[in-house]
Amino acid sequence: MLPINVKRAIIHVLDKESSEPMLNEFELDIDGDVRYFLEKHITKALGDDEARKAVFKDGRNIIKEVCQKIFTDNDYFIEGSQEIARQLFKAMKTNSSISSTDLVICIYEEEDEENIAILKMDYTVSFIHEVEFVDNKFKISIKKQDISLPGVNQRIQKCAFIRAAQGTGDYDLIILDNQISKKNQDEPVAQFFLETFLGADLVLDSKTCTRIFKKETENWIRSKAKEGETSLEIVREFVNDAIRNEDEIDLDSFSSKVFSDKTDLKEDYISTMREKGLTSDRFEVDKEWVEKKLGKIRLKTESDIEVVIDYEQYNDREKFEIVKNPDGTRNIIIKNIISIMEK
Repeated sequence: MLPINVKRAIIHVLDKESSEPMLNEFELDIDGDVRYFLEKHITKALGDDEARKAVFKDGRNIIKEVCQKIFTDNDYFIEGSQEIARQLFKAMKTNSSISSTDLVICIYEEEDEENIAILKMDYTVSFIHEVEFVDNKFKISIKKQDISLPGVNQRIQKCAFIRAAQGTGDYDLIILDNQISKKNQDEPVAQFFLETFLGADLVLDSKTCTRIFKKETENWIRSKAKEGETSLEIVREFVNDAIRNEDEIDLDSFSSKVFSDKTDLKEDYISTMREKGLTSDRFEVDKEWVEKKLGKIRLKTESDIEVVIDYEQYNDREKFEIVKNPDGTRNIIIKNIISIMEK
């Protein structure tokens, strides 16, 4: 990912217990620490595997209009950010379970293109030391902070990145919303950021299809194993082989090949993929994502033994093999070892 350069930023306080948001009238000073904090969060969020491309829905959209004006009117940044904060505060008020937050809005540059970052900074708990002087002695205690901002190594749960060049590609914005991919994705609280606030629809591109195909197949295998199915590990191998060697995957053809005459399993698998968002009958494999994410195979047994191995070595039967025993258990065999080092 190319470097991010934050040019302007502002923070607003959205307290659910208040009737109105607390709107800042001044921009943040982008000094070394603040710049590092913001650029680190933006870079981390954009590189998150759950980040999705999206497009604004047709019709009037306040967030879209405000962002377009911010891009074209240099004096509108503070006022525009306040309007974005009002819209998010209004969306937050639609559900009592949505927590208070700080909202950070930035203009940043990537590849010489301006973008707007909308960062919903949900509060985290942290602890600091507190020093008092009691009876001519130092008393040092630990104090809890309930409204700390997420640290640079923590994950922001909801944020959006709006492009200046809208309408010139297959997406208008990138959104990271970890509630969308959870089990309660159809509930209003999971949709308020994407639907109520941003007024956008997610784009089902090749990266998303490839990721869903790989991730949700693995989840399906694990779920079936808990139900007593002991012969589905082969499905994992079919998936890894398909996304590495095929340019395009037809879900029905793939399922027929994998499950053969096991109609119930095939129908259950396809239905699960559809429920998890893989609604395209065919999709192009994102080879860049495959190389980035699947350079290594990571295996974990029920007894918490982990094996991390290069994909090529995983498929080399002279070096590595998983052998099924008659009783249904498996042996992992590492072959032709010359030396072993402890790391």
